[in-house]
Amino acid sequence: MRSTMQRERSLSVITIACGALLALLAGCSSGGSGSGASPNGNNNVTPPPATPTPAASVDTTPTAKVTEGAGNTVVATGNAVSEIGQQVKDANLPVVPDAAQNATGDVVMKAGDTVATLGVGVREGLGKIGSVDNPLGVTVGNTGNVVTQAGKTVVSAGDLVQSLGTAQLSPLAPVTQPVGGVVQTVGGTVMQVGGKLGDSLSTGPVAQLTGSASKAIVPLTTKLTDTTQTVGGASGLGVPVDNLLTKLGNTVATGGSMLSNADKPIVSPLGGVVTETGKTVAAAGVLLNNRNGTAGGAAGAGGNPLGGLINSLPLAGAAGGSAGVGAGVGALAPVTGLVGTVTGALTNATNATNATNATNATNATSGTATSGNAGSPLNGVTGLLGGLTQH
Repeated sequence: MRSTMQRERSLSVITIACGALLALLAGCSSGGSGSGASPNGNNNVTPPPATPTPAASVDTTPTAKVTEGAGNTVVATGNAVSEIGQQVKDANLPVVPDAAQNATGDVVMKAGDTVATLGVGVREGLGKIGSVDNPLGVTVGNTGNVVTQAGKTVVSAGDLVQSLGTAQLSPLAPVTQPVGGVVQTVGGTVMQVGGKLGDSLSTGPVAQLTGSASKAIVPLTTKLTDTTQTVGGASGLGVPVDNLLTKLGNTVATGGSMLSNADKPIVSPLGGVVTETGKTVAAAGVLLNNRNGTAGGAAGAGGNPLGGLINSLPLAGAAGGSAGVGAGVGALAPVTGLVGTVTGALTNATNATNATNATNATNATSGTATSGNAGSPLNGVTGLLGGLTQH
């Protein structure tokens, strides 16, 4: 009896132990699956937003590239002057009062800022022809900033005058203080004028005028560049002159970098000016050589390279009608006639040369030698000379 009860108790203990073990295993299994990383990731995580594709930038015209280089050169010049002004402030000049030395450096620095501001206006305005709506307006409107910076320079000059009456030069204070105050007042007035001038040149009738002028400048400079590139290509000088200017400009720019790295007072700040000058020279070659390999406008199509330029000028309205330039503006008739003669001569010479080359190629294919039409390219030249003598 007792043994039977012990056996049943043992079975009960084993049963309870097995149930506890199964429960433990089930808990571990569910905990493992819950805490494990899902191979598909967390579906509730919001993906990062896609990076927007930047808008395509509009390229500037070749003339604008050269103008931008000129603006950068002016900016570099202003920065060089400002850096020299800082060197003046940092120099050891025991004879000069500290206040006068610092004021002198400030005047030079402010003058450099004025020059650099002028360059920024050229670079961001006329240097962006083709990519901004009103490039002339940007440059003209920047005049107010230039005047404001000039006013700050005058204020610094007043500080300099007052500083001349300090330290060992204190006996001069009764004179330098009031005079310096007057100069400061003048500078403040110039600054106020600059602010108002900038607003006037950037809005209202002036902005409308510069906007209209910009609409004429863009096609005008484009046609001019097309013409110079066509002439450079026809004469065979475009590519070699472009290569020469590129090499020369790169050499000058390299020299400027060497000056900048020389770490010499006054000399090193000029390195940036030389570098930007070299870059501008290298960019100027595009005015004679189309580096993209395609000619624009009527010139590229083999037409009159100056026709589009002349037609784009707002001269027809001056004649009081809608007639063309040659017919409507009698005062310009000799000029337009001469231009027509020159471009006609160039076209005739080009066509005659192409015809001669085609004839020679045909004869060479058929085995027949010929010198025919060898003098035909001169017809355009003789016509040009005749037109010049007539006018």
